[in-house]
Amino acid sequence: MASLPDVRRGLGGTTLTLVSQTWLEHAKVAIRWVVVVATVAVLFRVGSNHGSDLAAIELDFNIFWMANAAAATTAANLLLPLGWRQIIIAFDQVLATGPAVRLWCVAQTARYLPTGLLAIASRLQLATKAGVSRTVTGASLIIETATIFAWALLVCAIFVPSVALPAQIRALLGVVCALGLLNSAWFISFVCVRASRFKKLTLPKPQTRLIAKSVALLGASVAVRALGTTFLAVGFLSIGSADVTLIIGATYAGVAAGMIGITPAGLGVREGVMTAILVNRFGLSDAAAFSLITRAWEFGFEMIFLVVASWWGRTINGNNKSSKDSSSSGAKM
Repeated sequence: MASLPDVRRGLGGTTLTLVSQTWLEHAKVAIRWVVVVATVAVLFRVGSNHGSDLAAIELDFNIFWMANAAAATTAANLLLPLGWRQIIIAFDQVLATGPAVRLWCVAQTARYLPTGLLAIASRLQLATKAGVSRTVTGASLIIETATIFAWALLVCAIFVPSVALPAQIRALLGVVCALGLLNSAWFISFVCVRASRFKKLTLPKPQTRLIAKSVALLGASVAVRALGTTFLAVGFLSIGSADVTLIIGATYAGVAAGMIGITPAGLGVREGVMTAILVNRFGLSDAAAFSLITRAWEFGFEMIFLVVASWWGRTINGNNKSSKDSSSSGAKM
């Protein structure tokens, strides 16, 4: 028996289809809440076991390592929009480097608002104004998010200690993520060709070489950010060489959990996971303080990078308009 059309999708459907969609939506929400509740439970348990550590916070401030962390964070922030731009170009869409970086940065700041959905809507709208198809932009968002998530999980599989994640799970996760990333260009091309058979989707077949380049750029961003976080840890905490893998593993375990969580930009979830992994080595106070410093550091540099990217994008747009105006006036003479 046919039902009314699904308003959200603009397509007709059966009652069974609508029930399945509703069930999937509830399941997604339930999974996200389970992650949040589990994180809160872990933090409560850690806090009860290490409450005495809150008496003092012992942080150092090393300007040299903080400067290195600033350089690495800036490079990581630049590599992300460059990786996204390669996805756009892979679908035969034209988007200059400056405007692409500016567009990405402006939209990304909206992820700190409730639900984080405004960041998606913002990028769709800004990319449409820049002449990029909404379908291509939507596909690029999915590819970008999935790629970053896969890289984050791969880092977790390599660096998260076995106490937090059993060795068998780490091995399986590492193999799956590594194979997925190596074959991502072919897989994305295959999915896009299949998706283009639907009437509402008009996705050209992406160039696998450019998709592979985007995956590499996003992976480079993950690696450079891990390096920057390590420099930041050296600048604030008294760590040794043996602590480097712990810092990197805790950072990207938090990133991966934050991408699943329901809070804007993973606020709270990411910091909770980082603290829970670092607490046994640094104590609750230092671990919690460093997780908060890491978030504040990242947010501060995002804002600085946004200002620079906005100036860069506007300057390039202004130069393009000037060149067009001069060429058109020359044609009239």
